[in-house]
This record gives sequence, C-alpha cells and structure tokens, in this order.
Amino acid sequence: MKLLHRLKGNKTLLRLLGGGAVAVLIKGSAAAASLAMFTALAWVTDTESFGVIGFCFSLATLLAVAGSLGQRMMSLKDAAIAHENADGRTLALIGKSSLLVVVLGTLACALLLVPARAFGLLQLNTQVFAAMAVLAVALAFAENAVHFFRGYRTIAFSLLPRDIFWRLAILAVCLGLWAFSLSLSAAAAVWLLGLPLFALILLQAGSDPHLRRPIALRELFAAAAARVRTGLPLWGTSLIQTVGGPVLAPVILGVVLSPDEVGPFFAAFRIALVLDLFTLASAMVVAPLVARGHANGNFAETQAMLRYSVLLVSMATLVSFLIIVFYGDWLLALMNPDFATAAPALTVLGAGFLISVCCGPVPNILELAGQEKILLRRLVWFNCICLAALVPATEHFGMTGAAVCTAGLRAVTHITLLFTVKKRVGIDPSIFSLWSKAA
Repeated sequence: MKLLHRLKGNKTLLRLLGGGAVAVLIKGSAAAASLAMFTALAWVTDTESFGVIGFCFSLATLLAVAGSLGQRMMSLKDAAIAHENADGRTLALIGKSSLLVVVLGTLACALLLVPARAFGLLQLNTQVFAAMAVLAVALAFAENAVHFFRGYRTIAFSLLPRDIFWRLAILAVCLGLWAFSLSLSAAAAVWLLGLPLFALILLQAGSDPHLRRPIALRELFAAAAARVRTGLPLWGTSLIQTVGGPVLAPVILGVVLSPDEVGPFFAAFRIALVLDLFTLASAMVVAPLVARGHANGNFAETQAMLRYSVLLVSMATLVSFLIIVFYGDWLLALMNPDFATAAPALTVLGAGFLISVCCGPVPNILELAGQEKILLRRLVWFNCICLAALVPATEHFGMTGAAVCTAGLRAVTHITLLFTVKKRVGIDPSIFSLWSKAA
C-alpha cells in the first residue's frame, strides 16, 4: 500500500510515462518488426542459409562495435551537452567526425578478416563476405547515428529509420518473395539486409541541418583523430560487452558447429532480445539525463526517473518472459519447425535478460557518468571467464551451453555493476530502489 501511495499522482512517474511513451511504442514496434523480418527471412531461405545469415549478422554486429571505436555513447553524451549549450557548430563537428570514424573503423576491421578467410579460418564465399562487410558498415553507421541524434533530436527522428522503416522494407520484400514461392540465397539475403539500411541512414543524416553544415576536411579529420583517442575507454567497454555477450555465441557456433545449429540459436536470440526492449525504451529518456547530471554534478532528477522506470520495465519484462517460458517453442516453430529444438536455450537466455533488467541500465549509467574505466576493468574480468567457458560449453552442450554462458554472464555482470553504480555514482537504478526510504 505504501508503494502504491507513492505512485499515485507521482509527477515523475507521469513524466516518464509521457516522455517514454513514444520510445516504448517505437521499440515495441521495432521488436515486433524485427521478429517478423527474421521470420520472413526464415521462410524464404532454407535452414542452412538462415544459419549463414545468423552467422553473418552476428559477425557484422561484432565488426560494427569494433569499428565504432567508442563513438556511440560518446557522441550521445557530447551531443546532449552541445545541444544544452546551444552550440550548433560543435554539434556538426561531433556528428560528422563520429560518423567518419565508425565507417572507416568498421571497414578496417572487415579488411582484417581477409587473411583469415584466405587461410580457410572463415568459411564464407566472396559474395557472402562482401555482403557481410557492407552490412557491418551499415550497422555501424546506423547505430552511431541513432546515438548521436538521441542527444538532441526527438526519439521518433532518431529511431524510426533504423528500427521501423528498415525492418518493414525487408519484411515487405521477403513477404513478396514468399507469396510467389521464391527463395533467397544466403548472399542475396545479407545484401538485402545491408543496402536498404545504409540508404535510409544516409537520407536521415542528410536531412539534419547540423550535418549539412560545411566543415573543413582538415578540421574534420583532426576532430576524428581526437575522438578516437578520447573514445578508447568507451570502445573497450562496448566491445567487451558485445564480444562476451550473445552476439558472439552464434559466431562461435558457426565456427564450431554446423549452420543447421546456428539458425535455431540465432532465432532464439532474436526472440530473447524482446526482453531488452523496455530497458532500451526507458534508456531513450534516461540517458540524456545521466549525461547532463554528470556534467552538472546533480543526479537527483535521474534517480527519480530511474526509480519508476525500473518498475515499469521489470513488470513488462516479466510478462514477456512468462510468454517465452510457456510459448517459446511455438514462437520458434513459427519461424521454422526445426527451430523448436532451441526452446531450452531461449528460456535460459530469457532468464538472463530478466535478471539484468531488474538491475537497471547499469553499464550505460557508468559510461555516461564518466566511470567507463572502472566499467572496462570489471567487464574484462567477467568476459574473459565467459569467453574461456563459451567455447568448451558450445562444443559439449551445443546451443544450450552457449545460452547458459551468455545468460550467466549478463546476470552476474549486471548484479556486480549495480553495486558499483550505487557506490561510485550514488544512485540506485534497480527494482529495489522502490523500497528505499528516499523513494
């Protein structure tokens, strides 16, 4: 009753509901569109081709993170502060230099894989490899643009091109092919994923007045070099979180096992990502507040917003997790009847996401509050342990072993980082903050 009394008529909660409504709507639609997109891709490809697609998408995501060189969260934080200071020229320089860094960085990372492919360590033909490299650049470009625009533009402008329009475009093409009983090769499907995304983000960037502002090339490259140096700690945290997380598991499965086993796990991973939806939506509202709170030395507003966002997020995630527990095999079979074998892995992944959600967005808070070096050290330890266990677990227990390592890493990391946030930043973003005396 005491908790309900606090919530009744609470202005902070009402503000969160109002400010986060658009984000929840877009991220919810994005989750549904993502599942529909990959389901349609599974319909127009065979099991082996879908496994190759899952492998390429996961590898492209790794390359995009590696090539970002820490620009994602850095551009969000810098853009929010520049907008707060009404500094349009700095905004233009931040946007253009960060986009330049991620594109060139991702291309360089893709080129580093050429020797591995030449020696047979990467079993991808030329067309599939080229398509994967383009997809990696498109993903890096899109993710950085989303973070940059979140710093000062509306949530709708930031998210709609990548989260909605891109997925709907792919879905429409796949449904058209399915209606005419046509199929896609793995290479064609990966090209289909990369090219429309790249085109949409180019249009989005070109529509922003700050990014259209002219900047001298010498100044642009100098700013890009400075951003690379400054962003290395953030790059380390984002890369390690991705390498040790579920994105790496399909890559290891693709190396150790056959594509037939990669497909079901990749499908389970895409469904489990729905549980992270509401955390991402609340972060759309909270992240700029954390950046400003760090700049001003005042986290009171951020703490109040986090206190009630974690309640909404945890409740929604719990409902989604129960759906996965009882209907996970049906959801997997909807994509492909052969994928139902991944139901145990899906439940394990879902449990890991649920635990981490209840802890709040602790990695992002540490990054935006200037504690990225501490975050990096903690992540190195946990992810090294996970990586050491992931390969043998995958070899001996297949997709379930990979799911246990991935879910365990996510849960343990977030629980540990929660205590770090409380100690270093002085705020409690977890579900337990609702019962604190200051709530």
